[in-house]
Amino acid sequence: MGEEDYQRAVQLLERAQFAEAREEFAKIVVERPDWAEAHINLGVACLELDQVEEALAAFERARTLAPQSEDVYYNLGVAYEKKKLLEPAQAAYEKAISLRPTVPESHCNLGNIYREKGQLDSAIAEYRVAVDLEPYFALAHNNLAVTYAMNSDFDSAAYHLQIAQALGYAVHPDFVSHVRRELAGRKKEGPR
Repeated sequence: MGEEDYQRAVQLLERAQFAEAREEFAKIVVERPDWAEAHINLGVACLELDQVEEALAAFERARTLAPQSEDVYYNLGVAYEKKKLLEPAQAAYEKAISLRPTVPESHCNLGNIYREKGQLDSAIAEYRVAVDLEPYFALAHNNLAVTYAMNSDFDSAAYHLQIAQALGYAVHPDFVSHVRRELAGRKKEGPR
């Protein structure tokens, strides 16, 4: 199993042929057990197939091979998050950010963990970093809108909701209605 086999497996992964990609990466890691990227990609294919335990095993193996890889920690965070293990997910995202702070997805996912834990100000801070790094990151704008609404800051929620929609994000219509109702109700009440 060489570079050509690896590239074929990557192409399968990119074409969303996850079962086939998983099979190919599984063969590669048997032949080349010290290839960290192959373990990472095996884990990604497993995650897409909802084989979270197998994904975690692949990412843990990759971590032993490449302990300074941001990709390893990011993907570990995703796997832990799928299992609703918030503390290990948070630690993994924080480590990914410490290794490469310029990846907006890591900040967005860490924001999700904070929001899930009810730490809304911390969640907002992480989402803001994500949109500062990538202004067209529609999901991060949507998550900011939701978190601002949870924090009763409906002006900021409406602002980020509009950006998310303008970027093509399918914001839930019930959420749009909720924000509009809140803003309309506040206008009727007058300034606070």
